[in-house]
Amino acid sequence: MKAFFKKYLLVCGILANATFLYVGYKAVTTVFLESPSFPQAIHSLSARLQPHIPLASSLLSGLVSNVSAADYFPATFIPEITPERWPTVGPATTFSTDEFQPRETVRVSDANALLLAIKQAQPGQAIVISDGEYRLSGKRFAISQSRPTASNPIYLRSETPGGVTLKLNSLEGFMIDQPHWYIEGINFQGICAQHSRCDHALHIVGAASHTIIRNNQFYDFNAAIKVNQLKGQFPDYGIIERNRFGMHQPRKTNASVTPINLDHGSGWKVRQNLIHDFIKTGGNKVSYGAYMKGGSLYGVFEQNLIICNTSQTQYPGSRVGLSFGGGGMHQKQRRDQAEFEVSQAVMRNNIILHCNDVGIYSQTAKDVTINNNILYHTAGIDVRFPQSKAEVYNNVMNGKIRERDGALSHQTNNFIAPLSYWTGKNSLKAVYAAPESGDFTLVNPEPLLDHSVNARRSAGNFSDYCGNPIKNGTAYLGAIYDSARCFQPSRLP
Repeated sequence: MKAFFKKYLLVCGILANATFLYVGYKAVTTVFLESPSFPQAIHSLSARLQPHIPLASSLLSGLVSNVSAADYFPATFIPEITPERWPTVGPATTFSTDEFQPRETVRVSDANALLLAIKQAQPGQAIVISDGEYRLSGKRFAISQSRPTASNPIYLRSETPGGVTLKLNSLEGFMIDQPHWYIEGINFQGICAQHSRCDHALHIVGAASHTIIRNNQFYDFNAAIKVNQLKGQFPDYGIIERNRFGMHQPRKTNASVTPINLDHGSGWKVRQNLIHDFIKTGGNKVSYGAYMKGGSLYGVFEQNLIICNTSQTQYPGSRVGLSFGGGGMHQKQRRDQAEFEVSQAVMRNNIILHCNDVGIYSQTAKDVTINNNILYHTAGIDVRFPQSKAEVYNNVMNGKIRERDGALSHQTNNFIAPLSYWTGKNSLKAVYAAPESGDFTLVNPEPLLDHSVNARRSAGNFSDYCGNPIKNGTAYLGAIYDSARCFQPSRLP
């Protein structure tokens, strides 16, 4: 019996020490190397321990609640109300001014007529859906194989902006495999019982170059817009602008959770979108607001608002704002078997907040530019792997800029705001009106003055986050040249 107890105590001692060492290792890597504040670090450590040692996770969660509340979006995100506070992102209240004059208008008012119209669509047609709610079920919904052109596109839109809701019980939604389809003014909502089923609302593949997706709303899909090659053809030069993406609850799925998942396509512009609450609780628990990968070239992310989590709940896993490279793709599967995931791409004038991981992740991305973004309450910017080379300048941010695993970055004039390690107090709250709730009206420019004076001049003509024209050679700091009339007064309770 004594021998048994000796062995029992020995095993208990080994297990106790192993647990202690594991918790200690996670504490060192999380608290001291990765997270910019003590409360955020403890939240992150608690989430990492929860699957392995629930008791330790619970104790740590209790500890952090007594130290300081983590920075968070101060109210439940209400899609019907709060987007009005950001007039330069998300769906506009009128149709785009470059609307073409169709040769023929086809009006539909029921689900069967809609599916028939898109299967029979001809170049130069506008398919106009009468306002209302439509339920569509099936694996995917195919479009006409007629070939539209720039002068004769096919236009699919609602009767009035936002007046149509398509409720999809579908794996892939609409499969767009022809060029010059323009989709505007529609609310897409996934209604699948299993989260792994509502994967996409729009699947843009193969020959579907010059697709325009504008002024729509997408909720409750894993990757609402998915772009990728098909049979050796690549859907290039698309535009995704002024859409709203979100999820009403965390996605319990092993599938990729990334509202805009762009593979292989080159020359895409992703701008003025509002993307929020993309939380994945299944699989690896890693999610992204949007990414480009798979050997793509010349992509642009600009003027987007990304809010990784508007809830006070600290979910396990990692949420990343924007990414070049995403979760990665095997070289043999990339376009032309490229050595890079992304090359010669730009990420500028975006606002990214409330991400428990980095706001920007650039991995295996060659000769990319990351400039004039605002990152609030994120772990910063990561540039990773030997193929990566990035110009990083004029950003305003919390966290760090890190070169990992042999990556190179040329960093110029980035304002990294001090963050109290022990209390989590964010110094950017003294600069902007209410950054925690997405109001980046500049109220105190003094902390930014030195960096503003030394700001690197812009290359090219474009617009800042607020829509102000930026001419070639203009110098400014962060995503906003002028915040006047850019943010509406808070409607939060």
